Amino acid sequence: MKKTLLGLTAMTLFFAACKKDDATPGTYYLSKLIQVGEDGNDTTLISWNADNTFKETYSSAMNNGQLEFFAEGPVYEGGKIVGIKERSSFNPNSHYTKSFVYTGTQVTKVHYYWDNDQDGEYIVSPRYDSLVYTSGKLAEVWGLHAEQPENVTKYILTWEGNNVKTCSLYLKNVAVVEFTLHSVNKYTYDNRPGFQYLLGDYNWLSDMNSFELLSANNLVKEEVYSDDVLRSTYTNVYTYEGNLLKAIDAEDKYIDPPSTETYKVKFEYITK
Repeated sequence: MKKTLLGLTAMTLFFAACKKDDATPGTYYLSKLIQVGEDGNDTTLISWNADNTFKETYSSAMNNGQLEFFAEGPVYEGGKIVGIKERSSFNPNSHYTKSFVYTGTQVTKVHYYWDNDQDGEYIVSPRYDSLVYTSGKLAEVWGLHAEQPENVTKYILTWEGNNVKTCSLYLKNVAVVEFTLHSVNKYTYDNRPGFQYLLGDYNWLSDMNSFELLSANNLVKEEVYSDDVLRSTYTNVYTYEGNLLKAIDAEDKYIDPPSTETYKVKFEYITK
């Protein structure tokens, strides 16, 4: 299953502004995501802070007779998302998974956290991202490692209007002195405002390799190429009632080995 659409802890959406105290009667807030797939149904609950800002997603399931859960949400400071925290049945204490450094309004560095000592205490890891902008739009993301400077990933983005059109991934390591092209993602969009954008930057900040989440419109097709050969295709069909998104029908198609997975995501709302 494709994480960029349905890593549902990342895809938390709502149809209201996300500024403090801006709710009006009839404003719709997403309350539940129901994923209907070939292996059954999964439900993710969405909660909100008292000031109507998004709080977290929460999902749970029984595994061998034990209840397991996972929750994730943003950390706000000065009106910005400065980090993301998670908690789960494996570690019920809320802890950072990443934090963000801003230059003005743009995220220019991302710190990642790890439990290096396996003691349940998460600290900043040697891994980090450096972000480069051109004409106000994200152009490059460099994945770096303080202790392994020879290992580098580099994403290069191209834009068409306000949508990310392509993303090229380059790799370099101790055995390869120069960057080599690993893969290219090509994106196609519809003309509707992208539902992922209505929560500001949270969806992308929680899943930063899904660059289509930066785009202004809904993703309808993503094609992944390696060595100039099409490897996989992801397509989305959106169902609305008026301006309210009610469902997404998705198909993930892989070329080698050939396989196809289809699933639906249903959206439920509350009003305030």
